[in-house]
Amino acid sequence: MPTLVFECSDLAGSRRMGSILQDHGHRLDVRRLHRGDAVPGDLIDVDAVLCFGGPQSSNDDTLPWMEPLQELLRNAHATGVPIFGVCLGSQVLARALGGSVQTMAEGPRLGWAATELTPDGREDPLHKGQPWQGMQFHWNRDAANDLPAGARVLSRGDRGDIQSWRLGVRSYGVQNHPEIESAQVGAWAEDDAPTVREIGLDLEGLHADTERHYAQFERLTDRFFETIAMLLMPLDRRQHLAGHLP
Repeated sequence: MPTLVFECSDLAGSRRMGSILQDHGHRLDVRRLHRGDAVPGDLIDVDAVLCFGGPQSSNDDTLPWMEPLQELLRNAHATGVPIFGVCLGSQVLARALGGSVQTMAEGPRLGWAATELTPDGREDPLHKGQPWQGMQFHWNRDAANDLPAGARVLSRGDRGDIQSWRLGVRSYGVQNHPEIESAQVGAWAEDDAPTVREIGLDLEGLHADTERHYAQFERLTDRFFETIAMLLMPLDRRQHLAGHLP
């Protein structure tokens, strides 16, 4: 049974997280929505659902895959299939489960910035072993501002914004990019040159920050992905889920 992976950009995707999940026995079924791949109509034989970032707006309902993806995420949440959404994926998940997404009033945030775990985040099983404060990589203009009813905020950014959250015990979203590889930083800056110019991002400073923070960031996020593989998406849940999916 595969882990269903939705990608929305050739420059993003599961990257290090996907590799670690594969190391723990997951088989990835990658659907590249921006290239026209279809959203499955059901969750038969699906272990978990991952949804990653891209340049699209999560509020753009003209995208042919937006409503089918939200419907699939709603069904996954309702039936207990583990979900992990990153950046755009987190925003789509928030909308699918009843939250809302808005453009950040302070403008786009690109590059390295601190996040801090909330009291709920400090007790969250996936965040055990993570520092209460740390540097994360960000690349977003929009963010979830109202979470689905009952959701818990697990971390906030230096603007007070929601950075990670959970609804129930198996549906998670993160606004930042724990999966990023160091080589992607320059590629994203080049691809998103208009936004880089718009905010006056110092590219030399961005690369210096990457040199300064990436080694520790990689170590901690690899640990985070291993925890996800073992606690959120353990393969011994296969038979249990197989008997309960529609």
